[in-house]
Amino acid sequence: MDAASTPGAGHCLPGEPEPVTERIAAWRRRHPVLVQLVRYAIIGGGSTALTAGLFLALRSWFDAVPANLVALVITTAVSTEANRRFAFGGARAHRLREWVQDVGTVVFYAGYTSAVLVVLHLLVPSSSPLQEAIAVAVASVAGGTARFLVLRYWVFERVRH
Repeated sequence: MDAASTPGAGHCLPGEPEPVTERIAAWRRRHPVLVQLVRYAIIGGGSTALTAGLFLALRSWFDAVPANLVALVITTAVSTEANRRFAFGGARAHRLREWVQDVGTVVFYAGYTSAVLVVLHLLVPSSSPLQEAIAVAVASVAGGTARFLVLRYWVFERVRH
């Protein structure tokens, strides 16, 4: 008797439900973009929390905009590598494109979130560092969708199943 016909070797007997792990694996194969998007969102949430934490820690020594820039530079590099490994399944990266994406992300978020901080200070002149961190985190969610598309279709090679 070979392994393929052995009960419990990954196959169900007729009329038995498919094991949960096999159903999950099949679902992942049918919906790879959704799997990538969920994983990207998990990393993005963690990265946003890390950025906010770094921002709040640096805010003791720097004004809002410089603290934001330092936090962005650090977390952009970390999140790109985490996305490569986790969200995009260890896909090989085109190194020049990855570098351009990292620099572009920092430039985009630096300008965008700095503008958010300036507007916040115009509207709420005595805003606290926590209010600043929340404003930057909320603003960062909008750019995340564009970054996902850039990473998926331009930076990382797509893995064919």
